[in-house]
Amino acid sequence: MTETALPRVLCVDDEPNVLAAMERSLFGEFDVVTARSGEAGLDAVRWGEPFAVIMSDMRMPGMDGAVFLAKAREISPDSVRILLTGQADVESSIAAINKGAIFRYLCKPCPKEELVSALNDAVSQHRLIRVEKELLETTLSASVKTLTEVLAMVAPWAFQRAAFAQSCVRHALLKLEWPDGWIYTIAASLSQIGCVGIPIDIVQADAAQRTLSAEEKKLLQEHPDVAARLVKNIPRLEPVAEIIRYQATMAPADATTEVMRGSHLLRAALELERHAARGKGLEHPREILNAIKPAIPEYIIKSLTDFRANMAGVRTVRIRELKPGWVIDEDIRTTNDLMVLTKGHELTDTAIAALQRLLSLEAIKEPIQVCVTSSDAAAG
Repeated sequence: MTETALPRVLCVDDEPNVLAAMERSLFGEFDVVTARSGEAGLDAVRWGEPFAVIMSDMRMPGMDGAVFLAKAREISPDSVRILLTGQADVESSIAAINKGAIFRYLCKPCPKEELVSALNDAVSQHRLIRVEKELLETTLSASVKTLTEVLAMVAPWAFQRAAFAQSCVRHALLKLEWPDGWIYTIAASLSQIGCVGIPIDIVQADAAQRTLSAEEKKLLQEHPDVAARLVKNIPRLEPVAEIIRYQATMAPADATTEVMRGSHLLRAALELERHAARGKGLEHPREILNAIKPAIPEYIIKSLTDFRANMAGVRTVRIRELKPGWVIDEDIRTTNDLMVLTKGHELTDTAIAALQRLLSLEAIKEPIQVCVTSSDAAAG
């Protein structure tokens, strides 16, 4: 929606005469879309341009207004919701408001002036939500970038694991189309921050599937809780912290939608990372993910079945030729045999810059082997 466009408002009511009256009353002040049922309203929210305000009658056959608005909230959480009720529905309407799903309720019949005033207040609220969200995402992105760069310096292997998971999550989100995708990408990028104090030899032993002592197992098992406690201290990252907490287990049944599906996706991404880190191919992601217990939901597995399917072949290249999106096809170690990047790591700008610094210090050697994308293979 541009600055000059009328605010988009969805009106849902099972009475055609009521919808027609609303269109007439609101013409010229709002871009009004109407729907005659909760299901039709959800389709409008799901497939149309975003709405600033979603307004619904309470009493409708099949799906009442409170249920509809709760479902619409899951699809479009930034849209501000208004409930229209008759006098007999006031008690249930107040209950809906108290659950946090409704911005305001209006009693029917509602005079035009009162309706327009309420919609203008809702549009103002929507603008505040969007401004705050944009500021939040910008600020948090900068903070997370700093944290991940620190992680890259202190625990490169943990950074590699998180970068792989982030690549996986971004790939899946293109298909899942979940709102607030930044929550899930940040959860992936910070998922391994609790690993900072774990010695690299323990990690390498785990990757090689060697037997670990009880204390070593405890260190590995506790890192999600450590990370969650750290991230929870950052304002507005509470759901991110909970996703990180349950990256290796099932979230509790009363967890929010974001935490439930975010933890499933992160667990799937990290399982693919572990598979790749052990030198195994990723030609069949579905088989890998189907073997996970507890089970990963099918719709998440489906979103990852073609992960890295655009990789087209191996090249031997120099560091200066590297591009983001290419995948390392061999372990990269320093001249004194410290691991820098493991086979299967997807290159990012940060990783390439780190390799360039190490090369300038003569700490690594080139050329290296990489898997390139289909488009780069065709161009080459």
